[in-house]
Amino acid sequence: MISSYTKRFAFVFFGSSLLLSSCKYEELAKADYPQQIIYMPTAKNGLFTINSISTSGTYRFTVDLATKKVIIPLGVFRGGVAADGDVPVTITANADTISKLISTNALVGTVALPADKFVLPPSVTIPNGQESGAFNLTIDLDYLRTSPAQKLAVAVGIASSQTPVNPLLKTTIISFDPTILKPTPNFTTKADASVPQKITFTNTSSNAVSYSWDFGDGSTAVADPSPIYTYTQAGTYTVTLTATGITGSSDAVKKVATVTIP
Repeated sequence: MISSYTKRFAFVFFGSSLLLSSCKYEELAKADYPQQIIYMPTAKNGLFTINSISTSGTYRFTVDLATKKVIIPLGVFRGGVAADGDVPVTITANADTISKLISTNALVGTVALPADKFVLPPSVTIPNGQESGAFNLTIDLDYLRTSPAQKLAVAVGIASSQTPVNPLLKTTIISFDPTILKPTPNFTTKADASVPQKITFTNTSSNAVSYSWDFGDGSTAVADPSPIYTYTQAGTYTVTLTATGITGSSDAVKKVATVTIP
């Protein structure tokens, strides 16, 4: 007869063996992930419009004054669960696309950016393990300055010989408005109801990143966007606001107005 102790020992031994066998490491086969697909996020809304400047947050472009270039950062992304392998992507400028959009009035008041006034890399690679590859569209700054009132457009397309491209997100239409390169200074004035010598200057300028105020009384210029200034003597003063844009002092513009202090 088998004792109860022996039965308990056999049960514990069997259970332990089962537990150890269930914890045995087995190498899992690599999952068969969905096929990758590449795209340009900037093509999502059809038109990537650059018609304003930003003094904080995300910059849609930068200006390199040393090389006299406007730099627009772009990128190619890959979708899918995995990010395995390098993905070479061809970059092209599609002049025909812009011509068609202009002819159908889809780009009103716009002309195609001449091919010799911008530079695109011929290709970019999304590196192994990465979700994106970055590249720049570079535009000649001096050319943009020559046509400050003319909107310009270029179509940037992507292709790949080894990875499918999302047909709805393969071309970015970039529209650039050169008017943003030169500031337009403007301001209003308001005297304090109790202290008429105290003037509030409200800045209504556009496309400027810095300011300088000359209140016309020999005082030191101030850089506050909308200063409040108190004059010490009665008289009429010439106030000058100098607005500087993203291209620096070479394109700074002045606004002059008079203020009368009782």
